Amino acid sequence: MARELEKSGISTVCTTFRKELIELARPPRILSMKFSPGKPMGNPGDVETQRQIIMAGFDLLQKDIHDMTIMDLPFKLKKLGLF
Repeated sequence: MARELEKSGISTVCTTFRKELIELARPPRILSMKFSPGKPMGNPGDVETQRQIIMAGFDLLQKDIHDMTIMDLPFKLKKLGLF
């Protein structure tokens, strides 16, 4: 889907926690993080991490992409204190 959007002139950034799988689809821009399924932007309410991920996506959009670019981000899920 990302490649088709790109052909239409719409730039895309994909996020993933499974880099080895998304590499098979070869979207142009990928943000890769070590998050668990269901939390593509980190924990709910973790606004600072979410902001940093979005800013990394904007940075990636400014790069000249010819094939596929993967940006590995250092973020890890923070443990939530439930009790």
